[in-house]
Amino acid sequence: MIIGIIGTGSIARDIVDGLAPEGPTVHLSPRNARIANELARRYPDVHVRADNQSVVDAAPLILLAVRPDNVREALAGLRVPGDRVVISAVAGWSVEALSALLGDGVTVVRSIPLPAVRERRGITAVHPAHPAAEELFDRLGGALVVEEPTTFDALSAATASISSYLHYLDAVAAWIARQGMAADAAESYVRSMFSGISIADQSTSLSELARAHETPGGNNEALRERWFNPQNRAALDDALEHIRRRVAASTSEWAR
Repeated sequence: MIIGIIGTGSIARDIVDGLAPEGPTVHLSPRNARIANELARRYPDVHVRADNQSVVDAAPLILLAVRPDNVREALAGLRVPGDRVVISAVAGWSVEALSALLGDGVTVVRSIPLPAVRERRGITAVHPAHPAAEELFDRLGGALVVEEPTTFDALSAATASISSYLHYLDAVAAWIARQGMAADAAESYVRSMFSGISIADQSTSLSELARAHETPGGNNEALRERWFNPQNRAALDDALEHIRRRVAASTSEWAR
């Protein structure tokens, strides 16, 4: 496998770190020189190219991993042969919008790589199905083929819950600290409390796992019923729907 990556940020770094033990050749754009050079120093099969065109020329499989507002700049003037497959990790850009910039014949696949690809345990949504994209992300934890663009947008919206989850943990740690514990000690305790809960076992549903951590009439149940009540759950649904509409709107905006 030979892969070219345009845009060398956190997504690219996580993917290269995950792929490196598998030994594919990776060609990086020099956009973020610090990260690109760091990866090239670490892995003998990772190379930094002079520009984006050099990346396209060197690799049949291209990963586009730039910010949404940098897409036009990154692709401006690029000559992309029709036999290339471009896998986009850019939020908000539809297959049709990217195809219009890349030209006829270039295959475009959207993807949502998550940080866990770094440890080869991240499930990556791809749309539409394509064997090259599926092979790439199967190496990194698994590919989830999503046929409908609206469903893909919903998964993209769901990733917005990551920072809220971390803020929740921070709020719990801050509450402990207010009871008299040093802030760093409270945070270490909360990290330990949640790191011991494995959600990787697919044989147990999340609702079953939640029930397994509740004793009827116990404290876990009491907190959940008081805080995560129907009103708060409805508020979460409403917030997720807001993000889904925002994702859909940005997809339409970038298509113009």
